[in-house]
Amino acid sequence: SYIMITMNLLKSSLLLLISSTSVQSFTTTPSPLASVPRNTKKAVDLARPTTSKTTSTSLAVGTEIVEPSYNLALGSLALGAAFGVPGSPLKSKLSAFLGGIPLTLFGLFLAFQTTTLRFTLDDDNFSLVKSNLESTGENVVVGGENVWSYKSFVNYDVFPSRNFPILIYFKETQTPEDQWNIGPGEQANSEEALAKGAVRGQVHFFPAIGNTEQLIGGFEKHDCAKLDL
Repeated sequence: SYIMITMNLLKSSLLLLISSTSVQSFTTTPSPLASVPRNTKKAVDLARPTTSKTTSTSLAVGTEIVEPSYNLALGSLALGAAFGVPGSPLKSKLSAFLGGIPLTLFGLFLAFQTTTLRFTLDDDNFSLVKSNLESTGENVVVGGENVWSYKSFVNYDVFPSRNFPILIYFKETQTPEDQWNIGPGEQANSEEALAKGAVRGQVHFFPAIGNTEQLIGGFEKHDCAKLDL
C-alpha cells in the first residue's frame, strides 16, 4: 500500500538523517584580533602579508578529492515530488504530509551537505573535510577529527548495493575502544555479530554524497580491510 511505501521511505530517511548528523561539526574560533584595539589592528594588518580570503588545510602530495555526487539529493527530491506534486498518482493528503514534505526537505539537506563537504584520500588516510578543504572539526558523535587511517579499517561496504548507493559504511579501530558501542556500534559489536564473523570496531555511516566508485576504488587501492559476510 502507499502508506507502507511511505513509512519505509521515512525509515530510510531517518537513518540517513541520523548518519548525516555524525558527518560534521562546524566550530567557529574567535579571531585573536578580536580584543586588540582598532589602531593596533590596522598596524597588524599592514604588517601582515597579503593572502587569499579562503584558507584551506594543507593537503599531502597526491591527495585525491572525491567528486561530489548529487544523485542521492536529487533522488530524495524526486520522491518528495512524487508524493506531493499535484497530479501525481501517489499524491494524497496523507502521503504529502508523511512523505512529500519530509523527503523534499531532506533532499535539500543532502544537497547542502553535498555542496559543503568533500571526501579525500591521501597515501595514509581517508578524511571528511569542508568543500574549501578545511577541517570539519571533531566528530559530533564520538569525538576526534574526521580523519581515519586505512590501516585501522576492519570493514567497509555500500548499502543497499554498490550499484545503488545510499549509505557508505566503514568500521575502524582508530577511535578509542570505549566509544565503539555508541549508536549502531552496539549491534555491530554484539556477540551475535561477532559469531557471524564481524570484527570489533567503531561504525560509521555517511550518506553517499560523493562518487561511490571513486571512493570504494580508493579503499581498494589502499588495501583497506573488507569482510565477506
